[in-house]
Amino acid sequence: MAADLLFVAAHFAHMGLSSSYANSTQRYELDGADAAKEFLDREGVRHAHSAAVWDAISLHTTPGVPERMCGLTRLLAYGLRADLFGEGIDCLSVEQRSEILTEFPRGDNFANSYLEAVGRGIAHRPETTFGAVSADILERYSSAFYRGNFCGRVLGSRWETGSFGS
Repeated sequence: MAADLLFVAAHFAHMGLSSSYANSTQRYELDGADAAKEFLDREGVRHAHSAAVWDAISLHTTPGVPERMCGLTRLLAYGLRADLFGEGIDCLSVEQRSEILTEFPRGDNFANSYLEAVGRGIAHRPETTFGAVSADILERYSSAFYRGNFCGRVLGSRWETGSFGS
């Protein structure tokens, strides 16, 4: 069952970047997590399992969190890191690496293509990138993107500016 849940989590992890969510106003990870949970619930999967998949997808990109979560969240995060950053690649022999690339070719310019795809999927909702790694992507691909920062938000709060309105 664990392998099946990891497959579903990996399959839905970037679902929120698809055109189906072109009008979404929440983080793409949440869109993917919601879609996976709805799918698993429709399939009659136990709530504990669908909730674990939701947690894995919604939290796998949050720095420092996956290492403290259940195995599924850690596995998804480590899989993403292995795929995107090559983390842990030294644990594989040259033959194993070649076999993986033969079975799952990355294609030309994989890294840029991946980043551009994420950028396209979040360009319409830049406010969802606050505190998330996806802000790095929009900063690279959108000249109109303004990266919000925590200090600016605190200093610009309505409490500080006295703009309480009625």
